[in-house]
Amino acid sequence: MAASPSRFQWQFDWKSLLVIVLILPILLSLGFWQLNRADEKAALLADFEQRRNFAPVAIGGLAEYPNYLPVFALGEFDAERYWLLDNRISHGRFGYEIMAIFTLTDGRELLVNRGWIAGDRARQILPAIAIPSGTVKIAGELYRNTEKAFSLGVEPVAAAWPRRQQWLDIDDLGGEFPDLLPTTLRLAGDSVGALEIERVVVNVTPAKHTGYAVQWFAMAFALGLIFIFRNSNLGLWLKRSKSNESNKQ
Repeated sequence: MAASPSRFQWQFDWKSLLVIVLILPILLSLGFWQLNRADEKAALLADFEQRRNFAPVAIGGLAEYPNYLPVFALGEFDAERYWLLDNRISHGRFGYEIMAIFTLTDGRELLVNRGWIAGDRARQILPAIAIPSGTVKIAGELYRNTEKAFSLGVEPVAAAWPRRQQWLDIDDLGGEFPDLLPTTLRLAGDSVGALEIERVVVNVTPAKHTGYAVQWFAMAFALGLIFIFRNSNLGLWLKRSKSNESNKQ
């Protein structure tokens, strides 16, 4: 028997109840996750804006290596050992991101991101990369990515140099390079050894993360409304209330 529209009543449907119990927490958690990501990106941008105005300091005298700190270094590029990070697209062009080993004057080693270089689309020939010789001074900013790269398997490590890989994790290099500093120097565009430089601080802005959060919360709100209308006589109750108001007029 249909519920009387004279007062609000619940008529629970177990199927819709199961749907909201399973899906609503997911939608809400995705919304809050996007808000957390927005806060993280805002903090990254704040750090970048604060530190980018600092005067460059010698990396050899640092005890800590905060991201985006401007630094300079004296030493030599390794002419043979470097990585070509594969499938790096720049303005629709196929190419590689070049990661080099730079030996400081005190003997320690530094991983240097030299930037992007165009590659052979047929992937048959590796690009010829000019490597500065002798002792040089390089400059840029420190940056260590704390996010693990997505992978469907273990990245194979070639024995020969240069090495073409999909990604590079500095934590995995300790065995082969025991004196490697726990950070990466991203070269400035006008530095010695720089290739094509185009830095992106964050791939997704805080505003976009907030927008995504609003979308997830809106979906959760819509799901809640559907659940209420499906499991109650709210629709009939509102319809009757509107009808009564019309009759009074």
